Amino acid sequence: MRFWSKMFGRCTSAIQAKATRQSGSTTTMALTWRPRKRGAMNVCFSNESMGNAVSTNHSRYSCAEALPVNDPQWFRVLQAHVIAVQSNDRAVRFFREGRLDDAIAELGCGLEVSPRYATGHSNLGFLHLRKGQFDQAVACLLQALEVDPQHHDAPDHLVDVLSALIEELVQIGGRDGFLSTQPGGKFDDANRHMRTRAIGALVAKIGQHGIFKVGNRPLANGLLMEIVINAVAQKMGNPRYAISLKSAWSGIDGRDR
Repeated sequence: MRFWSKMFGRCTSAIQAKATRQSGSTTTMALTWRPRKRGAMNVCFSNESMGNAVSTNHSRYSCAEALPVNDPQWFRVLQAHVIAVQSNDRAVRFFREGRLDDAIAELGCGLEVSPRYATGHSNLGFLHLRKGQFDQAVACLLQALEVDPQHHDAPDHLVDVLSALIEELVQIGGRDGFLSTQPGGKFDDANRHMRTRAIGALVAKIGQHGIFKVGNRPLANGLLMEIVINAVAQKMGNPRYAISLKSAWSGIDGRDR
């Protein structure tokens, strides 16, 4: 997956130059997701597009693979995984029928039994994304990558989350602005739009996990936030929005106050 191409199209020269310096590369920047060291889980995932992206393929249970077959825990772990897979299959059917809440509840039941089922966490994150519940979506998708660092679907869904957050920021900027002349209402005591700051914290949370990379190096969290800031300004057609959004995000994850 080419992260930048999917999310923003083409990067600005300033961001490209900064990312190139960070990676030590003189080639054109290509942002991708970074597979971390693979655990014991072997996986097979679907490559379905956004809009019908609930995976029907199933990862094997890493804890079961790590246990010897004669271990008394082995069968219980395997049995729990089978229950989670069956819950996932039912959730996929509910999703295709348009029953998102039922699909979410069904996946939750399966994950209670088998909490290390990466596909379940990824699909749950996707369903929360479809409902516009971005905080829950990010938590589930990051959990999927915690269980299986090479999960193929979760990073794609995180890109979709970032794209949706950029669109929300564009709407906020056009409707309310990111900064105000006085506190109150949608703005905090420092005159910063509160939802804008919540989005900034969510972007920082994604960036902290080093999922995306420039060249062979993980993309620094600050640069991911800067990429989002510039993408918002580009969509809004005015660079002054980058300045105000950067100010609204001051103090988030160590950004300059």
